[in-house]
Amino acid sequence: MIPIPVAEHLDRHAQRFNGPLRALALVDGLQYQQHTGRSLETRESIAEPLLAGTKEAALAHAGPWLIDAANAGDHVADLRELEQGRPSVIWLIVWRDVEEQAARLRPHLNIRLPNGRLALLRFWDPRVIHALNEAYQGGDERELFRTAFEWQYLHEGQRRYITDHESSN
Repeated sequence: MIPIPVAEHLDRHAQRFNGPLRALALVDGLQYQQHTGRSLETRESIAEPLLAGTKEAALAHAGPWLIDAANAGDHVADLRELEQGRPSVIWLIVWRDVEEQAARLRPHLNIRLPNGRLALLRFWDPRVIHALNEAYQGGDERELFRTAFEWQYLHEGQRRYITDHESSN
């Protein structure tokens, strides 16, 4: 079962918008492996590595993964434990399936640095997404957050939410 706050928000938003929403977990693959002793595996419509099909594909196993909580079976209990123990899980409330959501997130994997080089933007780390939410206040900067209806994560032991393109506690 997904964490209660995620389930409550999923139900509330689904009622409000009268549509099928789903909860996806955005997970650090390396942290998952270190925590559980098992690697995540690609499963159609259930688990998708975001680095698949990119220049960083060799790191796909360790990078960010999207997991459909409704179909992930025992992975959900692992994700709840992992969220409590390590900064490595962000819950997304979305209206897309895993593959569609992965396609929406992939363009945000890299950021151009002032020197013109590209760097991997670790937006699947709750510490990074929290800092990005505080730093990104302009319209175009918030595009990453618009890829999901809501982002939920733990930051310093408190559940945080990014909804409607604005942060709330």
